[in-house]
Amino acid sequence: MKRTALLFSSIAAVSLSACSEPASDKDAETSGQVEKNREKVVAPITEAESIEAGLAVGEQAPLAARLQTRDGESTLGEILENGPALIVFTRSVEWCPYCQTQLKSINAIVDDLKERGYNLYGLSYDSPDSQDRFSGNQMLQYQMLSDQPSAVIDAFGLRDPQYTEGRAVGVPYASVFVIDQKGKIITKSVSGDFKKRPTNEQILALVDSI
Repeated sequence: MKRTALLFSSIAAVSLSACSEPASDKDAETSGQVEKNREKVVAPITEAESIEAGLAVGEQAPLAARLQTRDGESTLGEILENGPALIVFTRSVEWCPYCQTQLKSINAIVDDLKERGYNLYGLSYDSPDSQDRFSGNQMLQYQMLSDQPSAVIDAFGLRDPQYTEGRAVGVPYASVFVIDQKGKIITKSVSGDFKKRPTNEQILALVDSI
């Protein structure tokens, strides 16, 4: 009986453990563990939650800023030669589940943005190899831009200052910037909370408000 009781108590302990709350994102970032099998729920950002950070609407984007793409090095100016751009600044394709969820979600509006005259890009400080793996696994229909030194992130004034050590140093605020072909910033959305991002509907509404 004692052995049976012990067995049932062990099963109960395992069940409770399986239902317990997951580790926080901060813990995941510290340990470097990626949540691979569970989607994070990204809450929609409200107008009141959008913060004023980075280059302002009407200012010129840093056209000479250098980025890595799957095809090699390029500048923002060269990328804009292909047409006006909507750039989603995100923290990491490797360890940020909220970013992974968002990057997969916006794949659904590539054609909607093209119909409106905009090319979609994702930008993070991850290496081109990491971005290519993620893009291939998720069959992304848009291009990722690699900013490993966070130079472009800094040129836009989007570095999140709360991170001063660890792997998150150099990540941007979760942001969306819409830029015309000459490099003028025509609208933007910057979230102060990385768990809140514009939904696809909000992104399209942002473009339609121009």
